[in-house]
Amino acid sequence: MVQRDGREDGEAGPPVGRGVLEGAFDLLEELARAGEAGIAELTASTGLPKTTVHRLLRQLSALGAVEQLRGRYRVGVTVARLGRSWTPLHQWERTAAAPLRHLTVETRATVCVAVPAAGCTTVVTGIAAAAREYFPHLPGQTLPPDSAADVVFAAAGPPADPPFDHTPNQWARRLRRAREHGADLHQYEWGGERLCLAVPVHAASGEVVAAVGVAVPDPRRIEQTTEAARRSARMLSDTLQHPPRPRRA
Repeated sequence: MVQRDGREDGEAGPPVGRGVLEGAFDLLEELARAGEAGIAELTASTGLPKTTVHRLLRQLSALGAVEQLRGRYRVGVTVARLGRSWTPLHQWERTAAAPLRHLTVETRATVCVAVPAAGCTTVVTGIAAAAREYFPHLPGQTLPPDSAADVVFAAAGPPADPPFDHTPNQWARRLRRAREHGADLHQYEWGGERLCLAVPVHAASGEVVAAVGVAVPDPRRIEQTTEAARRSARMLSDTLQHPPRPRRA
């Protein structure tokens, strides 16, 4: 028998109300991070019971919030449509369009712009290239707390606790290097060892308001890629500091 909260009799799961919503959002966040995943992976990464994961995925699929493909799940069109209505998304798409085009031409890599939002670092716009096969920088995607973009923001802000995989000394050294070099390079284990680079974007006040990110396709070209990313970040900073005047009718 199915209860009013959608659970079957005897099924483990989060409580009704807020707990159900939190469980659903945990799954959506994980799918946004991973790109796609199976039930076993989602169970392990979210800590939710397998029966709860299966039930929530079934309900989210019925709403179009999740899509199933060959036994794996990914974020669905309903969530994508709602995400497109987020106002900063459109603002950054317009502002960053030219700098990102220049950067992807120079690097032939997946490039993006990420901003701090609601306590997380979130991709607001980007251009996918071959590197997307191993790290999909998709608009709305939340980056992990030790990402290169996160380091760029942390290096410019007040002292913060290190992420779980860094000791305080390691975190302090990484932030110091990011301040000294104006960039951070992070190694991911995503289908092998991969590199992601981020450089800061400054508002007129000097505040770091965004980061330009590059999924580095060729580790042998780190210096060239870093310089290209810095040029694009400067272009974007200049646009923010000196926005074009609206044309007269």
